[in-house]
Amino acid sequence: MHTHALVSALLVLVIVALVAPAYAAETKEDIPLIQVTGSGTIKAAPDRVQIELTVVTKNPDVKAAQKENARKMDTVMSALRDPSKGNLSGREIGTTSYSISEVYYPDDALKAKYGEGVTIYQVSNTISIETEKIDRVGDIIDIAVVSGANAVSSLQFTLSQEKTAELRKEALAIAVNKAHTDAETVVAAMGKSLGDVHEVTVDESYQPPIYYNQDYRSSQLAAAAPTTPIEPGAVEVTARVTAGYQIL
Repeated sequence: MHTHALVSALLVLVIVALVAPAYAAETKEDIPLIQVTGSGTIKAAPDRVQIELTVVTKNPDVKAAQKENARKMDTVMSALRDPSKGNLSGREIGTTSYSISEVYYPDDALKAKYGEGVTIYQVSNTISIETEKIDRVGDIIDIAVVSGANAVSSLQFTLSQEKTAELRKEALAIAVNKAHTDAETVVAAMGKSLGDVHEVTVDESYQPPIYYNQDYRSSQLAAAAPTTPIEPGAVEVTARVTAGYQIL
């Protein structure tokens, strides 16, 4: 008797366990929803800059090229760290790449200097500067070029993590409001009412850096004004939200 009752109870539990998920899924599918996407964009002045400066030396003697490169880079680094010149701290400046390669297509100046058919080696040493001294970008570039840097291989303006997080909140609020307004407009046009939110998806914010005249050459910089003029534009922070609202 007890065994029969226990088997019956287990059978009921199994049936409930099988039917409940199917009923829940059916109920969810039967809820009429409208899915909308809203985006928000905030523009702001950048508060950080990243500059990549390169010292390039060429010589048929690879050791000579390395020695000359090391000497020039030491001069550049010393000038950038000098409180009376670049005034950059150790955390703001560091080496990012170092390479030695053969010059396969020497220009006329190299041919005239070392002769035809001579194997020439190129040594490149790149340093990266990350700083909040936005107003001193032109000065920093000029100091580096005068000290021996051959090129500005990259110059980009960005936002700090703190500033990005602050602006992202504003962008998200705009995105949510746009999504809700669109949902209300569409549902009203259908003669319906907007219900509660059933699902929300937040995309990662996108903050593209501003690249400013990449790949400068020392000849171009030397011919420029005494202080290289740099005027960064605005940086955009964009957020996107997708929401599903019930239609009543």
